[in-house]
Amino acid sequence: MTILWILGSLAVALAAIVILYLAALRPWSHRRGATDAEVEGSLPGDDLVPNAKVTYTQAITIDAPPEEVWPWLIQIGYGRAGWYTYDWFYKLTGSADFVEWDRCAERIIPELLDLKAGDTIELAQGMSFDVVTLAPNRTLVLLARANMETGEGFDLSDPAPANYISISWVYALAPLDGNRARLLVRWHGDTSPGLGSALSIHVPTEAGALIMQPKLLKGIKARAEGMGAP
Repeated sequence: MTILWILGSLAVALAAIVILYLAALRPWSHRRGATDAEVEGSLPGDDLVPNAKVTYTQAITIDAPPEEVWPWLIQIGYGRAGWYTYDWFYKLTGSADFVEWDRCAERIIPELLDLKAGDTIELAQGMSFDVVTLAPNRTLVLLARANMETGEGFDLSDPAPANYISISWVYALAPLDGNRARLLVRWHGDTSPGLGSALSIHVPTEAGALIMQPKLLKGIKARAEGMGAP
């Protein structure tokens, strides 16, 4: 009886947490820092994942012009400058392989600034995003679209594989008065039907929107404003 009561209490508590997240935290995290106009407005790359099952738009204001923000943005990545988030996380997961060894960079690294369309940025070992569009000081559009069974990419015009994932990750910079910039990020994710596939896109997306993406935006802001690591 006691065990059943404990299990029942845990189930109720878990259900309450899920309801709280879906009702309050999720709507907030999926548009954190963004205005209604920014959430509803179009960005380059919106058409790359037309049937997205999950999406979010976040934004931050940076007290530096776009041209001073841009270098910090385009050097991100695994094996590059890192993600300006939590160094301990990468060390713990064994994914701390950055130019600055096991920490996210706190300097601009000139050899990483020649990024161009057609290049790739790795999220982690074995998962990369293609650079689809790169407009200096304005837009960086990344895309990961792959057959999950073969690891090969596929075109949007092709029939979708039985097991696939498709993600667009867009960063857009806009100048503001007073030598400031507005940095927007938008994530679209789609995957093949099924519980396993749904979890493969929803779990990392929710964790990213709630924890890692805001930290990345704050990391870019702090570095561009010359404040060091956040």
